[in-house]
Amino acid sequence: MNNLVSSRYSQKIIFTLLSMLAVSFVLSLFVMQLAAALLFILWLFEKKDEKKKAFDLITAFVLVFGLVRLITIFLSEFPQTSYESLYKEALFYTTAVALPFYLKTLEKKKVIELMMVFILGATVISVIGATRFFIGDVERAQSFSSSYTVFSGYLLTAFVSALFYPKSDKKFSQHIFWAFVYSILFLGLLTSLGRANIVIAFLFFLIAIVLRRIPLKQIIILLVIGLLGLGIYSLRPSQAIGERVENITQLSDRDIIWQGAKEILSEHPVFGFGPRTFQQAFPLKEKFADKGIGGWHNDFLQIYFESGIVGLISFLILLYVIIKTSINQITNKKTDAELKSLSASVLASVIALIFSALVAGFITSVVLSIVFIFLISFLSRIDHEIKSVEKEPEPNSTVH
Repeated sequence: MNNLVSSRYSQKIIFTLLSMLAVSFVLSLFVMQLAAALLFILWLFEKKDEKKKAFDLITAFVLVFGLVRLITIFLSEFPQTSYESLYKEALFYTTAVALPFYLKTLEKKKVIELMMVFILGATVISVIGATRFFIGDVERAQSFSSSYTVFSGYLLTAFVSALFYPKSDKKFSQHIFWAFVYSILFLGLLTSLGRANIVIAFLFFLIAIVLRRIPLKQIIILLVIGLLGLGIYSLRPSQAIGERVENITQLSDRDIIWQGAKEILSEHPVFGFGPRTFQQAFPLKEKFADKGIGGWHNDFLQIYFESGIVGLISFLILLYVIIKTSINQITNKKTDAELKSLSASVLASVIALIFSALVAGFITSVVLSIVFIFLISFLSRIDHEIKSVEKEPEPNSTVH
């Protein structure tokens, strides 16, 4: 039975646009926005019955979160500043309806290939960022159209996705291939100097070993690559990396952020100060050593102070629905083995993003918020297939 959503357009066109999006996140902001916009425009002309068929719980809660954000824009204490969210966050919500729809039009093989495109694209970008760092072009590894913070968060999701990506080929050449992918992605993370993301990535690497997602042969190859890397690094150690290691416990003004948060915690608790109002609402800006800080460096603080407890609850419910959906897929006996592994890959990446959100943020980032939507769209696709299989009538075993 064909359980796919039907589109007016060929799978070739759809897969091309999705692939453009998958490789462009930090490579080209223009290409990312173009691909996302084209997918949304195509979605507008799809049949209503097919859109209804594709609509799911994850998409619904993304839109609920968006509705809350919209309400808090109009209730903002600083409306002129908050109005910027109307266009800066619009791509997040348009992508949230188009991506799940179009993933549901693709065959399983293409869905898994798309995740591979995302991982390989990140691997190439990691090489670019690390090269720029080592030749002294930048102080911290980054791409051409993103900051080191976005670059680091993006590579974190790709690295964790790669660890849990469905791998059916047991050939030695594949062990070498994946060992190099892990190493290159981790090198990009290391040279971005994002201490928290490096720790999170290493934690998931250990989890992957414990869960036997990384075979012993691959661990040995990774150890050899790691030793070679250390040997090369020792010939010309980086001063920037050395300084970050020496100051590993430095809080980067986050202690001041928490002090300021405590001072205004009880002000506007229901709907917050309004989106993008950190500069107007934060009381201790003069204490920052880094005068360029423009946000809360924590998604949960940011959403609370921008959209209040209503916004924070809607965000937490969204995360709960995503995690619960993936766990149900992984534990469901009717889930295809490859899709079960793909769901685990997405779940691990989303949890890594949540950990990262405690010291940085992704939900209001122009780039990382779309990476987030890209990832959870795979869960929507997997859930659609499971529900379609469950609706199939049981074969009649009685012979008349």
